[in-house]
Order: sequence, then structure tokens, then C-alpha cells
Amino acid sequence: MNDPIQKPGSVDALLLAAGSGSRMTDATGGKNKVLLKLGGVEIFIHSFRKLIRSPLLRKIIVVHRDGEEKLIRSAIDRERVDKEVCLVVGGTERFDSVYRGLCALEVDPPEFVMIHDSARPFLKDRFIEDSIRQVRVHRACTVAVPLTDTLKRMEGDVLIETLPRENLYRIQTPQTFDYSFLREAHIGFQRQPEIGVTDDCMLLEKAGHPIGLVLGEESNIKVTTSFDLDVANSILQEGSETLAK
Repeated sequence: MNDPIQKPGSVDALLLAAGSGSRMTDATGGKNKVLLKLGGVEIFIHSFRKLIRSPLLRKIIVVHRDGEEKLIRSAIDRERVDKEVCLVVGGTERFDSVYRGLCALEVDPPEFVMIHDSARPFLKDRFIEDSIRQVRVHRACTVAVPLTDTLKRMEGDVLIETLPRENLYRIQTPQTFDYSFLREAHIGFQRQPEIGVTDDCMLLEKAGHPIGLVLGEESNIKVTTSFDLDVANSILQEGSETLAK
């Protein structure tokens, strides 16, 4: 078993669909953005299909907003599902939603857990496969892309310094972790929320644990604004045209 992906150990997935979508109210009218249609199906279904069809994943937990279980279930019921899928009500913040998802797995915990934002509809099989390889080596990993923009530091309304961008990355999802390791870190965070973290990788970084890298792609966008939705439709259309050739 030279390839880490072949090593034993179960992997479950958390698909986060409980975000507020506050930066996209103009397009949603208050509706959860991941329930908007992209290519004729809800945004979250695109990633759900990849997760449910992966032979490397055992179980899928969909973490949804309170009051939206019927809408999420209705969309899932239109799909061909051949593994266990559980729906869990999320919290007010991302970390609350992740923690509730982790708790839903504690009765029959996996060795590893993969966390993906359902607002990133262009999840690829390679991301899943490479993440599982990396997590079995490093216990924690994330998909990320190299930073290409020039960075400037500002004081007041004046740009005063150009910052080096070498070895800097923009973080995407999925992020994958040793389940027990991440759950313990979340329990610690529940006791000390003031430590200030923005994602699960940062939570482990503060505990002194390095994070493995899986190279992502620019197309792995997060649909946050109406402009992002237009871009996602363009990416989907371009992909359809490529497949048709």
C-alpha cells in the first residue's frame, strides 16, 4: 500500500449549507444562496453529487439552516443516493455548524472528516482523492491556490508597501482532518472563542499543527455575490461545451 489513499480508515464528509449569504441578498431575497439554481439544480447539489458518488467516502452529513430541512431534503430526494445521508441543523456561525456536524458523527465516528462549503459547486474528484492522500500523512490538509495578485499595505488612504507574495496561498475547501483531532480542537474553541480563528485549519495552526497542501484550481470558486453566480454559470456553460466537443 504505497499510495496513502489505499490505507484503511473511514472518511465521512460534512457539506456546509447553513451560511447566511448576507452578501448576496440582492439575488436571493433572503433565501439561502445554496438553494439558488445553477444549471437547473440547487447550488449545493453540485458538490453533493461529487461527495455521494465518491467510493472513498462513507457517509455525508448536510448541515443546513434552521427551517430549511424540507427544501434540502426535497433536492436530495431527486438524486440517486447509495450511501447514508444525514441532515443536521447548523448554527449561527460557521464554527457552530462544523461543531454540530462533528457531534452528529460521534456515535459512529470516522477516522477522518472532510469539510466542504456547499457554496463551492465545482468540487472535483481530484480534490477528494488528493485530500485523502494528504490527510493520511499529515492528519490535516486543505485545498488552496497560489496567490497571484500583488499585495499592498495601506496606512490611512495611502499605499506604503508592497508585500512579497511568494509562498502565499488562498484557502479553499475541502479541508480534511483526523476526526478526533479536529473535534478536540473544536471543544477547546467552544471554551475559548476569543482566540479568534477564521477556519478549521487556523484552529489547528494555533495548536501548533502543520497543515498539508492540496493544490486547488481557480475554478473552485465560492458563490458569495451575484457576480460570483454569473461566473459560476459561465464556468458551468464552458464545461458543458467542452464535454460536447
